[in-house]
Amino acid sequence: MTDLFNIEGKVAVVTGAGRGIGEGIATLLASAGANVVCAARSTDQIDQTAAAINSSNSGGQAVAQATDVSREDDMEALAQRAVDEFGRLDIWVNNAGGSLVSAPLIELPLEEWNKTLAVNLTSIFFGVRAAAKHMRDGGSIVNISSLASQDPFPGSGHYSAAKAGVNMLTKTLAHELGPQKIRVNAVLPGFVPTETVKEALSMKDEDFGPLLEQLNLPVGRLGTPQDIGSCVLYLVAPASEWVTGQCLRIAGTV
Repeated sequence: MTDLFNIEGKVAVVTGAGRGIGEGIATLLASAGANVVCAARSTDQIDQTAAAINSSNSGGQAVAQATDVSREDDMEALAQRAVDEFGRLDIWVNNAGGSLVSAPLIELPLEEWNKTLAVNLTSIFFGVRAAAKHMRDGGSIVNISSLASQDPFPGSGHYSAAKAGVNMLTKTLAHELGPQKIRVNAVLPGFVPTETVKEALSMKDEDFGPLLEQLNLPVGRLGTPQDIGSCVLYLVAPASEWVTGQCLRIAGTV
């Protein structure tokens, strides 16, 4: 049974790995045996993530690579770093994204629209193109989308549009990359109270109790980075080798 989730010796790239969901994904993949390249713009944060993985001695090793996911040359360099450091590339997780701006679409500055699409959608395009060139023996790509890609959230239409695009990119890429034995799936997280989410919504820890009551989730709690990481592990492990083009809602509810 453990072989179904064994990714020992695989090489993974995780963008946005400095904190929150990305840190959780990188840490869990490393604990399952993968060597991980942790990517983000903030070198301090990804250095900490990589150092924590390496000091745990519980699985794979990690290195950090400063990356602006909205720049194609940075994403190409990130893929090359994985190959140079560990000799191959098997797993790519497009996790970086988000928007700190809330505004009705008719009032949203064009600059923010363009920035949101660049960070949340065009970055996926760049990442998959960079990864696919190096996945000689097949591989698995996971795009982190959002419930906002399927459910409307007034004030976040720009973010929702970008994430809806991620879902369709995922399905299209699953078809196009299938002949190369590359599987492509997406994860749609529900409410995970990371520091980024707190900042975006101007929320504090004491706000989450009332929010949980309002959401009335069947599982009775909010999500954690480990919840999302566990789904990613499934999607990159042998257990899911017949799964591609799927957009999985991981949200504690239907």
